[in-house]
Amino acid sequence: MINMYKHIIFDFGGVFLNLMGKHSGVPKQLSEIFSMDEESAEKLWKGNREKLLTGKETPKQFLERMAKELSKTVDISEVHKTWKASDMVNENQIDWELVNYVEQLKKEGYRIHMLTDAIDLSRKTDPVVKEVDKHFHNVFKSYEEGMKKPDKSAFINVLEKIKAEPKECVFVDDYNANIQAAQELGMIAIRFTTTGELKESFKNLGILTRNQ
Repeated sequence: MINMYKHIIFDFGGVFLNLMGKHSGVPKQLSEIFSMDEESAEKLWKGNREKLLTGKETPKQFLERMAKELSKTVDISEVHKTWKASDMVNENQIDWELVNYVEQLKKEGYRIHMLTDAIDLSRKTDPVVKEVDKHFHNVFKSYEEGMKKPDKSAFINVLEKIKAEPKECVFVDDYNANIQAAQELGMIAIRFTTTGELKESFKNLGILTRNQ
């Protein structure tokens, strides 16, 4: 089967990175930093993450704002260190089968990109994250680009930078709102569940590797 796809754009968290449950990632970290239950931390994160994710606020500024909102007295430098340490990725959280699949796709001539909502905490220094990132032609991080999913501007920004039309792109994410935004722009979008199912979806699109 001949296909028109030239670019494959992946999310990171929930795709390559196992987020380890419902209340995980930043909400779990905030619950520990501010000694609060995870439900409350989830609400706190959802209501206050915009500036941090789009690089308009540093992690320290975010912590200062959250401490004030929660009327908590904390040593910002210390909790920032704690947060950074807890944000480091364990290599067992990474789907290395999917990373290897990316390499197979690259050998077939596909351009592989990452579009991730991320904060400027440990991403630049985490050795495991850096090991994953090096397999991509481009890594677009929300805090560097100044826009995040599912805002269409985040997708349009990537399309412009990789010089691609939506119809040439396949987007993979685990979050329905992001999938919908990509589809509305004219991309093929696939909700990630497992690497095995993703390979089958790609096969149905005519995206094949020599191992298939």
